Amino acid sequence: MAKSYLILVFCVFIWALNYIVRQILLREFSPLFLSAFSLTVVSFTFLIWAFVTKSFVKLTRKEIVFFLLSAVIGLIANQILLFKGLERTSATNASLIFTLSPLITAGLAAVFLKEKITWRMVAGCLVAITGIVQALNMQGLLFSTGDWIMLGATFTFSCNLIFARVLSRRLSPFIVTVYSFMISAVIFDPFILSVIKMDWNHSIGIWGLAIVSVIVGQGITGVMWNKGMESIGAARAAIVLNLQPLMTMLLEFLIFHHLVAYQQVFGAILVFIGVLIGTMQKGFFTQKQKEKRGIIYGQQRKKTSKYF
Repeated sequence: MAKSYLILVFCVFIWALNYIVRQILLREFSPLFLSAFSLTVVSFTFLIWAFVTKSFVKLTRKEIVFFLLSAVIGLIANQILLFKGLERTSATNASLIFTLSPLITAGLAAVFLKEKITWRMVAGCLVAITGIVQALNMQGLLFSTGDWIMLGATFTFSCNLIFARVLSRRLSPFIVTVYSFMISAVIFDPFILSVIKMDWNHSIGIWGLAIVSVIVGQGITGVMWNKGMESIGAARAAIVLNLQPLMTMLLEFLIFHHLVAYQQVFGAILVFIGVLIGTMQKGFFTQKQKEKRGIIYGQQRKKTSKYF
């Protein structure tokens, strides 16, 4: 369990750092280029992996439709909005807004997958929104342009989770990832090459940073996250994920020397509590974990009974 938590915390740290790295890359590249670059590199990497492991499967017509939706809405639109948003808002704000993803996903699942909305989801949503208002220092719920764009990126990301959930009924999560990124690259790359004048005259360090940001920040950590989540469950993993805004604040302070206001910290804590309330379910521990805990407790009682 401790190893799994360390893996998840490491992933969250890398994702928080990746917000800042992307803002650095935006000084050198356009948002559209970075969007296409990210999709292409991840697609190529996973495509090789799928070829080596012989993971390809034949798709049905319905699955093809969902893959197209995933590629266009969940990946292409998401990447464009993400980089456009980071041009106009801080990494901390972006990280805070993205923590609403579990609650948005729960709402979409209730509408399209007919999943039940609980009082925990409603209460958690209200607390999280209060935290967002506090952290972003909004007046009358007025977002900045960058914050609105990041909200759009969060919404498209949540849409992609719904598409992935539908596709995962028959296909493995890995092959869903492979096909989604592959289709998005095939659709998006020709468009980018036709409308953007490419500038390849960047330093090796910048290109290296861009490649590492994509492969590590989107690829390797995604695999590590799924591995860690298998041991502790999705509910606990979601709690760890919500440490990201606090990590992003700390990194912005250390790297850019941005001062962190107490309102931001208080708002981030409220967001964390809100998502915690909204994503925790009654059966927080699985039956197997309960039985294991009962066995350990029984063994401890037997050992201690010798002394009483």
